[in-house]
Order: sequence, then C-alpha cells, then structure tokens
Amino acid sequence: MVQDSPAQALGADAAGARDVLVEVVRSVHERFAEAHQVSGSRYAMGFGSQWRDLLDDAHEAFASRGFRSQKLAPAGYRLPVVGSCLIYVWRGNADTASNFASSPTRQSGFGAVPLPQAMLIEPSFADWGESIDESGETSVPNPQTVLRQVDDPMTLVLVIVDSSPRQLQSIQWAIAVLDEAGKVQLYGQESIWEPELAVVGQASEVESFDSGTPVAPVVELQKQEGPHSDA
Repeated sequence: MVQDSPAQALGADAAGARDVLVEVVRSVHERFAEAHQVSGSRYAMGFGSQWRDLLDDAHEAFASRGFRSQKLAPAGYRLPVVGSCLIYVWRGNADTASNFASSPTRQSGFGAVPLPQAMLIEPSFADWGESIDESGETSVPNPQTVLRQVDDPMTLVLVIVDSSPRQLQSIQWAIAVLDEAGKVQLYGQESIWEPELAVVGQASEVESFDSGTPVAPVVELQKQEGPHSDA
C-alpha cells in the first residue's frame, strides 16, 4: 500500500527528518556554490558532483542521531532509514523524476527490505514512550508499527533538490514508486524549503492607505515659452 505522503509515512519523525534534510542540503549547496564561485569556471560540472556528498552527508547526519542505514547494491551507497522509510537525497527536479531509476543502484532502493536487526525498537526524534506531532498532542507509539516484519518492503522517500550554482531553488520530498514500465511515480509531493522572497521587509518603507485619502502631489503650471530657434 502506497503512503499518501512522506509526512504520513514518517509519522512522528516527519518534522525532525525534514529539519535534518533541509540543514544538510543547504550546507552542501553553500559549500559547492562557494567552491564554484572561487574556481571561476564557466561550467557547472564541479558543482554537479555534489550528488555523492548529499548522500553521504544525509547518511552521517541521521547516523549521528542513532538511525540505521541501508546499503544499496551494487554501488554500496548508504541511505538513512527512518522508521519504515528509506531516504534518498537526489539533485534533480520533479519533471525528470520519472527517470530517477536509471541505474541498478537506484532501482535496488525500491522494494528494499529492512535488515534483520530492524525488528528491534527503532530510534526516533521524539522521546521514546511519548511522541509529539505538529498539533502538539502526545501519543504513545503502537508496538505493531515499531516491531515491523522483515518481509515488509520499505517506503522510498525521494528528496528532490533543485539547484544551480547561483541559487538553491527548492527542496521537495515525495513517496517514490517504481511502476511496471520502469518509470518513477511521485505521491504526496510537497515543498519542505523554498528561498525567502527578496521583497520581504521592503513594505515597511511604503506608507499604507488603509484609511483616509492619499494626498495628490501639487503640480505648478509653468508659462509656456515660444519656439526655440533650433526647433
């Protein structure tokens, strides 16, 4: 059964996972954008090589918080596992996501089953025994969702990083499903980060006309002069 969205699939860990992912992606982008600027290169090949750093940094960020990882064959990339979700950070865009499974390694992320030790109690961003959702309400985790069976395939959460050397344009995530034709379908796609508008803060410099009538500028009529000699 396909989950409706990454937030639903990640459950109580959705907010924490989102914050970690945004932090990782922004850090990698700033590092590579600065390196590109210093290099003075006309080409973005060096900037594009960040794809491996995105995977490694995401894995390390979640591992440092106690989360497990899954190795994808044959390349051996390690992806973070949060609950029953496998998280893949990918630099691309939603328009080309249908071709995401273009390599055997990426294909192996679909339908991947957890390691045997994943039957133990999973780590969580929330304190164990009590989790806090975005509404602020508390709930006790269901042991049946924690002690999942090994045969259940993990849900692939695809984190889509749309960027160029000039700007990090957006960070989105979605549930990725591989169809029979080998194309990737996205479900529950949503933005988890976008750049702030540059015009924010400029409104304070403009007077508001919520009440009253704006005063029109005074225009003084000047005496019309005769035609110039060079007219």
